[in-house]
Amino acid sequence: MSESKTSSLYCSNIDIPSGGVGLLLIDPQNDFHPGGSLAIADADKDAERISKLIKENLEKIDHIYVTLDSHQKYHIAHPLFWVNEQKVHPTPFTTVTKKDVENGKWKPTRAEHRIWGLHYVSELERKGNFALTIWPEHCLIGTPGHCVRGVIQEALQAWEDAKEKAVSYIVKGNNSKTEHYSAIKAEVIVPGEEDLTDLNRTLLDELSRHDKVLICGQASSHCVNFTVRDIADNWTDSSLKKLYVLRDAMSPVPGFEEAETQFLKDMGKKGLVITSTERVNLS
Repeated sequence: MSESKTSSLYCSNIDIPSGGVGLLLIDPQNDFHPGGSLAIADADKDAERISKLIKENLEKIDHIYVTLDSHQKYHIAHPLFWVNEQKVHPTPFTTVTKKDVENGKWKPTRAEHRIWGLHYVSELERKGNFALTIWPEHCLIGTPGHCVRGVIQEALQAWEDAKEKAVSYIVKGNNSKTEHYSAIKAEVIVPGEEDLTDLNRTLLDELSRHDKVLICGQASSHCVNFTVRDIADNWTDSSLKKLYVLRDAMSPVPGFEEAETQFLKDMGKKGLVITSTERVNLS
């Protein structure tokens, strides 16, 4: 009999058995699909393939984890957080650099966040991360854009009915002082708020108990990219062959195609399996 323990990611009161196949579905939300505020052109095609994979493998997929990008209007990567000398907020897709904040081109709207704002962009630069991009407001908690795409949600509910258990939902991005591309940790850890921004060891441990972990969702340039890199950095090299990146079930944010290409190249070199929904073997 396989070992199991209760997940602490979501209080579903369901044991997750060790072994088998886990599916990690990253940010499959309306705002990243056509019609959403940060739409990816091919995301609906990805969603159809994800739905098909789930529905055709209801018994073979042992557990499903779904991450949810979860923001408020006032967030460090949204226009409202920043302002210039004319009291004008940046337009979406503006880049805010350390130099911009040091010379006063941009500053946090609220005085209490002025020191943090400079620290934040300085840390991004020091670590070599993406510079701070001001995104269109997206995945605002309580709005339709925050919801899982309908075709995927139908498949998730079909899986829950078939397995008589709950999907594990993992909320990320719900700290206004940091971006949270990765489901494993925030871009910059916020002191005193480590529970929301530091390494999500629970998720890492849950995923590691499976024999295979299939990974898909949006976007391959950002949240999928950073999540998979963080998993790879925190698992042993011998465990990385358990990770299956479903290349045909994710797409990059427009303008960041090179980040996707580099991500897939890097992960392939590390020993992860780069495959597709049609070719992956769930046995």
